[in-house]
Amino acid sequence: MMANASPDVLVHQLLGAVFLPPLNLLLLAVLGLWLGRGGWPKLGRSLLLLSLGALYLLATPACSLWLNGLLERDAPISAAALNGVDAIVVLGGGKRPAPEYGGDEPAADTLLRLRYAAHLARLSGKPVLVSGGAPNGGTPEGQVMAASLLSDFGVAPRWVEDGSDTTADNARLSAKLLRGDGVRRIALVSQGWHLARAVPAFAAQGLQVVPAPTGFVRYEIAGARLWVPQGRAMQECYSALRELIGIGYYALRHRD
Repeated sequence: MMANASPDVLVHQLLGAVFLPPLNLLLLAVLGLWLGRGGWPKLGRSLLLLSLGALYLLATPACSLWLNGLLERDAPISAAALNGVDAIVVLGGGKRPAPEYGGDEPAADTLLRLRYAAHLARLSGKPVLVSGGAPNGGTPEGQVMAASLLSDFGVAPRWVEDGSDTTADNARLSAKLLRGDGVRRIALVSQGWHLARAVPAFAAQGLQVVPAPTGFVRYEIAGARLWVPQGRAMQECYSALRELIGIGYYALRHRD
């Protein structure tokens, strides 16, 4: 429901489409073809080969593992660290229309995070906050997450943050809810590639943050098969590149 999306979200999505694969590489290929026909054949061929080579690499598990390895900096949370927090915060990773259920349901990334948050909550007895708004309109993600956490995993969240559009919003609005109940130290649940950006955002709100990563990028294959292109690998490379750009953007935005 893009008509209900905020202007900032629309701008970010449009910029992401232009500067991230596959569109940026397709545009580079078009530029190469145009230059090749316009009197710059060597430069045109070079750009075309560069774009095709990059498209190939970004579709390989080997490239996915390398890019995500730059972001997955945290080990799984330990029992001692989990017992030392006041609450568990799980970040939304998208929702999807699900006609078979009669409404919106958590997307795959969100389900991974909810499952792990429920696992940690059962281990520790710590209360859970779910965080996610409606950047594209429709039902806020926090509400979808809360319903799924209870019905699918048997854990009722204590707090529901449903007004955020970005990770920075997740941090700011969640911290406000948590501080109201005296929470100072949290376990933050998301994919490892996302926590590289999310942990500093929450720490900037005055919270003590213990990363609780899930959904590590791993493959059962090895050797030469890591260089065979896969659609999954291209999606994982896209997510990693988006996060790396996001980290750079946050650093520039909050630079003193």
